[in-house]
Amino acid sequence: MTQRKFGRVPALMLGAALLLTVAVIPAGAAPGQGPSAPLVAQDLNYAENPVDVSNPDRGFYRANDGMVVPVTGTGSGTVNVGNTPVTVGGAVVNTRVSHIYFDLRNFSSNALRARGVRYNAGYRAPANVSIESRPGDKAPYDYATHFDYWKANVLPTWPRGTSQPLTADALAYIRDKLQQVRNGDGVVIVRFNYDGPGFSWVDVDHPQDGYMDRSVADIEPDKDTLLGHIAQLKPILHEFEDVIMSVDGGWFGPWGEMHSTTFGTSPEAYAWLLDAWLDAVPASRSITVQGGAFLSWYNATYGTHYTFADIDQIPAPKPGTPEARFGFFNDSYAYGEDEGANYPDDWGSLSEGAWWPGSPLGDPDTYDRGRLMTWIRHQNNFYGGEAQGDETLWNTYPFVAWEASYAQTVYLNADYEDAVHDRWGDFEYTEESVGQEMTNAYQEPYATKYAIFDPVYDGRTGAEYWRDRLGYRLVLREASTNTWVRQNGTLEFAGSIQNVGFGNIVNKKNVSVVLKSRADGKSYTALTDLDARTWRPDLDSRASNTAAYRDLTFAVDMREFGSVPVGDYDVYLKINDPKETTANKRSIRFANKGDGIWDADLGANLVGSTQVAAADGAANVPVGMVSSGNGQVSIDFPIASPNGKGYTVYLKEMGAREPFAAYRDVNYNAKGAHIKKLTNGTTYLAYVEYDGGGKLARTAAVKFTPHKA
Repeated sequence: MTQRKFGRVPALMLGAALLLTVAVIPAGAAPGQGPSAPLVAQDLNYAENPVDVSNPDRGFYRANDGMVVPVTGTGSGTVNVGNTPVTVGGAVVNTRVSHIYFDLRNFSSNALRARGVRYNAGYRAPANVSIESRPGDKAPYDYATHFDYWKANVLPTWPRGTSQPLTADALAYIRDKLQQVRNGDGVVIVRFNYDGPGFSWVDVDHPQDGYMDRSVADIEPDKDTLLGHIAQLKPILHEFEDVIMSVDGGWFGPWGEMHSTTFGTSPEAYAWLLDAWLDAVPASRSITVQGGAFLSWYNATYGTHYTFADIDQIPAPKPGTPEARFGFFNDSYAYGEDEGANYPDDWGSLSEGAWWPGSPLGDPDTYDRGRLMTWIRHQNNFYGGEAQGDETLWNTYPFVAWEASYAQTVYLNADYEDAVHDRWGDFEYTEESVGQEMTNAYQEPYATKYAIFDPVYDGRTGAEYWRDRLGYRLVLREASTNTWVRQNGTLEFAGSIQNVGFGNIVNKKNVSVVLKSRADGKSYTALTDLDARTWRPDLDSRASNTAAYRDLTFAVDMREFGSVPVGDYDVYLKINDPKETTANKRSIRFANKGDGIWDADLGANLVGSTQVAAADGAANVPVGMVSSGNGQVSIDFPIASPNGKGYTVYLKEMGAREPFAAYRDVNYNAKGAHIKKLTNGTTYLAYVEYDGGGKLARTAAVKFTPHKA
């Protein structure tokens, strides 16, 4: 049997007590009998409003590079905390996510602090040096190309940092930037790197050497120094857990994009790096990496040999496991060759690791985009990055929106790349345009031909659709609550919610119910046991897809609110981070139509109304253990008569609109009540009432689900 010990469990339980007490019921205390009235449907608008609804942990983000961490002093750089609307593909976006790139170039002896003489299209080696690629030069050649000469003789003269621990001023600088985010109303994706501007990357079409597109230096410090930096950052990441959306794997390669350098192409390095991150990053937060990094860590951790050929066969992670904490950052979102000689080189993170030296993650030719996207889908975590590149089959409608839904895309860079965003803005979202057959759909076993058209966005632009669908987007679809509830009763709510976005709520949220008095505006809050992370999206986001509706049913002992005066109340749902330090910032807003749905002062969504009636005088009977089993449950409480004289169990299915009804298949014993003949898998609410000759006592309603062992 499943046992639940009831101390102070949010929403349903009462405090411990030793003795059963009784009280006389005052006359005329409530508009009806019992602790609460039946549930009734609420008069609300359940339709989606196709407008920008900015929420934390999702959507377009603002990049904040140039954050060079100083050795001494206060440093520079201004954090964009999401207070200024931006335009993405013609759609106005209120961003709530800042992506801060903390540049630690001053703390690595290999990092380039500034540029010297650059290798560009006009660069030439000195005339007294013989270059094979230079017309007119003769053998014996000193260097094959101007680039080779530059790398060997010029690049070493560029100023470097110093490998050292992060200083007190450096740590203060990082704290200050994160505090700026906290002071705003947004969240932050954090990345640490040793080459924020990409000084170590050359991208030049040289008239004599040809096209050069490559890393030119290992910019990371030694392993011990790097791991020391992570250890120093651990307390800061925990201090600002409330505003951290996720942490990029970072560290390796130019821009911290985890590629190209010796560390950036080493499975062994990724294994120790990600282990260090798992220790340093708060357990509630995810680490976003690329595919090769994850494969390297997973294989090293579990002794497996997965490659890009079978990455989709990695078991979906169980919540709470280390592997469940990894999301995916794609620095070339929706770009790449879908066919031809260059496949699978997608110029980005999707296939990163497929061509590492020695092919430790399998033959590059076995890379398959659909398999990788399926792994990302199984991760059920953050997926995003920045779009870039010329028009390809992958980054155009209708495929680009379908794949975003399949991979559950959560966030993208608002500033990069405009050419891609503008194409989305030029796309008119209609049934005809969305209904075009997708020639670039995945091969078996992931084949699909057509995207799903959502009529809510008919006639709008593709950019508007992307703005609103990135990450989660919640629409209340059904709501019922008690017409009245006593001060010592149980407030019930039955409803459903639909996540019509591409992605998930990844970070844990508190889901609280708020009663706001219509008389004086005072509010009273109690925590529910709802988990917003279970409100998963579906490939079909249409309102007609009722299979995608998620449960929004809860019950709250009125005493959890504190002392709530008699009167009329509006009922709200408040969804925010458990460690949020403010009253109303970073709360999740529904995307429903209708005036008055969102209360900005509360940071909460209207879901109904009720009347709080006076307590009926029934004494409180504390509940101990609740143990559910095969078609049965035992509820322990201090019982006055083990033979059950004077006791009645009242039962109902959780969320049913009908009131509680007396239930007779009950045995009583010295511990309390044993309820039988229940349906396995059905969640119930029940309370036990004692009538001692006109004196009444009652337990709080408790929730349980019978099940087979």
